[in-house]
Amino acid sequence: MATNLQSDSGTVYIAGAGMAGLAAAVACVQRGFKVSLFEAAKHAGGRCRSFEDSVLERVIDNGNHLILSGNTNIKRYLDSIDAIDNFKPVDPVRFEFVDLDADISWSLTPSAGRIPWWALLPGKRIPGTSLGDYLAMGSLKSAGDQAIGDLIDPTQPIFERFWQPLCRAVLNTDAQEGSAASIWTMLSQTLLQGRAASCPMLAKDGLSAALVDPAVEYLTKHNAAPQYATRLRAIECSGERVHSITLNDQEIELGPQDRLIIALPPHELSTLLPDIPVPTATRAIVNVHFRLEDPPNLPNHAPFVGLIGSTAQWLFKRGDVFSVTISAADELAEKLSEEIAAIVWQEIAKVIGRDGGTIPPVRVIKEQRATIAQTPEQNRRRPDSSTNWQNLYLAGDWTNTGLPATIEGAVYSGQKAAELLEK
Repeated sequence: MATNLQSDSGTVYIAGAGMAGLAAAVACVQRGFKVSLFEAAKHAGGRCRSFEDSVLERVIDNGNHLILSGNTNIKRYLDSIDAIDNFKPVDPVRFEFVDLDADISWSLTPSAGRIPWWALLPGKRIPGTSLGDYLAMGSLKSAGDQAIGDLIDPTQPIFERFWQPLCRAVLNTDAQEGSAASIWTMLSQTLLQGRAASCPMLAKDGLSAALVDPAVEYLTKHNAAPQYATRLRAIECSGERVHSITLNDQEIELGPQDRLIIALPPHELSTLLPDIPVPTATRAIVNVHFRLEDPPNLPNHAPFVGLIGSTAQWLFKRGDVFSVTISAADELAEKLSEEIAAIVWQEIAKVIGRDGGTIPPVRVIKEQRATIAQTPEQNRRRPDSSTNWQNLYLAGDWTNTGLPATIEGAVYSGQKAAELLEK
């Protein structure tokens, strides 16, 4: 039997303690709101977290997330929870690539200023590309509702050696169908701003220690600690307001000043409020983690390398753990973990000079619905933060933030929802 509780006035209820919910909670606390944050799982962070793996006997991240210095919303979030020092900038700023099919490698080094001088020098360009390939980048600025494959010739080397790895990493979507407008937004805030905005920021001790734990500590200090194992099961609306929510088996009536921020995945929102249109297509991400004895260095001692012409797309080295990320991986995710590990190990063994036949200890992690499919069609279905109900707001990397569905987008969505409470 449900228990009716009358909430105190002025409480902001936040459903979901992933990155969007954490960012919303932190921003609400800073604005002086009383916050009640609840999470169905037994931990915060959602898809962005670390855990102790029993096979590898190491703390690993459930996935690799690349944060750049131009991600201003993440930096604002980190400043709020005093966690900016949990990240180490990559120095020098350089992106290493290896094409396993062509057996060639190269480095992409952003210029100091906004003018990409490296594109003017044949020796600095991506192999097989011309100046015209980079000038075509400007077509994305006014792309509107088009896919990258509609604007960039997919038969040219730059498509597979630049646009494809970029689109898969940022949009978790194949470049043939990925939103050109979303990629332009990312480029205009980072790589096209020059080196200062393009620096990779790597978590020193994992994603949880860098992004999640400091936020939980901050919220706990401000009487807003996440309530775990607490699921939002129902929302009752009347007229222009949400008048009650059910958490587990408790029904809470919302007072006149109470607000609700839903920071849940789109399919969960649809179950609660089917009248709100949401993106319906998703894409999987597969991460494969290997632990090596006497781990070798990656090319040029880089902390990560982009891989072309292979199933593996990005290879990260963290101590003796080598982590591979494969985005837009719906088909791969259907395979058995053992098969995935064998495929990926043979590829990265070539990069690091190891025997591809003997697979070291490995953990395969599949995120079947890692992000929405960031195509023009699905982007049109991304809802705004404000809703038809005056006291209900949405957060999540899948909402209409104008940004790709990345950690930066998730954090901004939470900050945006908090800002709307004051209007």
